[in-house]
Amino acid sequence: MSHRSRLCHFVIDVDDLDQATVFWSAALDAIEEPVNPESRHVYRRLRLPDSEVRILLQATADYKQSKAPMHPDIETDDVEAEVRRLEALGAVRHDHQCERGYDFWVMLDPWGNEFCVLQTEFPDLLAQRSAWD
Repeated sequence: MSHRSRLCHFVIDVDDLDQATVFWSAALDAIEEPVNPESRHVYRRLRLPDSEVRILLQATADYKQSKAPMHPDIETDDVEAEVRRLEALGAVRHDHQCERGYDFWVMLDPWGNEFCVLQTEFPDLLAQRSAWD
């Protein structure tokens, strides 16, 4: 069965969501978009004026001790199929996250860099992508 996927977020870890929202909004001329109310204490999403990729600010107490401070998110209409496709390219499953109102996989690329594979965030944009065979 075919599925679609696309880069949807570039995630930046921060220790102060309010301050980071003000800074990155001004720096990038971005506008804050709503997120799931259940996860607003952890995430803020910014829409850029000239890109369909969003900036996702992520609050973390583990500020860059054990992981990269920035990583891409790939959205898909079939998480398991996309994870298997990426594994075939050399990625590995690292951590299955089922909290804060989301269910997604943290993956490692062949060089150990983190990225996430998540359920559809922007269905209209995802629908514009060609399906993987």
